Amino acid sequence: MKTVRVLGYAINGRGMGHLTRQLAILRWVRRLAQTAGVKAECWILTSSEADTLARREGIPSIKIPSKSSMRDAGLEPARYLAVARAWVLQAVATLQPDVLVVDTFPAGSFGELAAALELVRRRVLVRRAMKPEAAKEAAFDALLPLYDRVIVPDEAASPILLRERPELQSRASARSALGVPDGRRVCWVALGGGGDPSTATVLPRVVDLVRAAGWHVVVAAGPLYVGPERRGEGVTWLDRYASMELLPAADAAVSAGGYNSVHELRFVGIPTVFLPQEKLADDQGARALAAALGPVARRLEDVPGLLAALAPVAPAGTNGARAAAAAVLSLALDPADVAAALARWDDDTLAALQGADIDDERAMGLLRLFGAEPPSATSRRRAVLADLRDRGVDVPDIRSQPGASVPRFVALCRASGVSVTQAMPVAEALARRFPAAGPADVLAACVTLFPVFAPWQDWMGVLSLLRALPTQREYALSAFSSEFSRWLGDAEDPYAALKRLHGLEGGGARPLAEVMRMRGSVVEG
Repeated sequence: MKTVRVLGYAINGRGMGHLTRQLAILRWVRRLAQTAGVKAECWILTSSEADTLARREGIPSIKIPSKSSMRDAGLEPARYLAVARAWVLQAVATLQPDVLVVDTFPAGSFGELAAALELVRRRVLVRRAMKPEAAKEAAFDALLPLYDRVIVPDEAASPILLRERPELQSRASARSALGVPDGRRVCWVALGGGGDPSTATVLPRVVDLVRAAGWHVVVAAGPLYVGPERRGEGVTWLDRYASMELLPAADAAVSAGGYNSVHELRFVGIPTVFLPQEKLADDQGARALAAALGPVARRLEDVPGLLAALAPVAPAGTNGARAAAAAVLSLALDPADVAAALARWDDDTLAALQGADIDDERAMGLLRLFGAEPPSATSRRRAVLADLRDRGVDVPDIRSQPGASVPRFVALCRASGVSVTQAMPVAEALARRFPAAGPADVLAACVTLFPVFAPWQDWMGVLSLLRALPTQREYALSAFSSEFSRWLGDAEDPYAALKRLHGLEGGGARPLAEVMRMRGSVVEG
């Protein structure tokens, strides 16, 4: 299997926006690539103290200490810059990625990428909104021509987020996970990554005020927070980072105006009181106002009253991570293959896979099983056939094999009382025994046969039965599934059917199609 290597660059300041945007893109790069039949090797370079988030997403990280930690250690800025530049250059040179994805700053957070860019085949810049004075710097624009693609997230319609709507927990499950008592109003408090100089003072004060107003407070303090903690009755202090999937538990929020916080709250539909922080390149105040989730508090003492006056808001926007990943991946793979893979990952499919409770590897296998062949593979096969015809060989053209519905297969499994994990090998066995069958043929056979198999409640036995079938080159799967369902008749279990099969086929003397038309008793050995 072909491998494509993608390296994300997330050297950021005190927030987590760079890292989570990169992870949001890379997790979709991996999904789309594997759906297209390609292995994606994703890495991330980061200075974030929340690098364990990368591990949670299954993406290896190469980490350098953050600027904040170096400052706290009393190291000279010049020393840190020298180490960081050498580290980034060495990492890029060693990994030799097919695509480098850089967040926000084309020259890197401290100018260290200028020398590294020429080592990479393809380069993508994710250019989020910045203060005009920062975006107009000469050094910012000077390196833009070196990038093959610039992705500008539409913050109003499709910001890049770590989770899709089907991946969010339900309100009930999120509240249970957070330990929220029944009947309590929940206020989500998040003031960025925790490294802003004011946070150690502001955060505890906000928690105290909100809790005193009768709310159950969920505190997402962030990886850089070093101030006093508030725990105990009425408070859930989150010890993990980027818990977007738990946001449906909240009735309201108090938040800074960072990229992640604002767009996640808007995406889920959480009315919010904002406490924007002053940043060099990021206009948090403008973003908070544009979100239209609630007011900006001028004083901390105003927060409880503003929370009480908040009106409900509806979820808004879509997640731009899928489209961004497709734009990245199409620089390394056939764009038609990437587009076909993207089309397979609609929200219905994602919701079905979430509901199936299977890991990513099995989900990829399911999409490949019921997915159409990548367009580039079809083109290559047609080119081979065309060459054979040019040489005078009479060969038929390739029959198009459309994909099948993954949500329908998952629903079939649920109706048949079998887990997707148990059912997948059965569908795969049908596909192997009937190699001419397309994805739609395999799904149709499952629809016919699963109701016959279900009463046995022995799917391993079913798998043994199917594996005993000889490979069929001419016998159509559609005809077999119909005849097989009748042939099984009153078989008590798959092993009785297997015994009948061995008895009637005569050690391979009879073709399977002929055996399926025989309804007699088992021939004893």
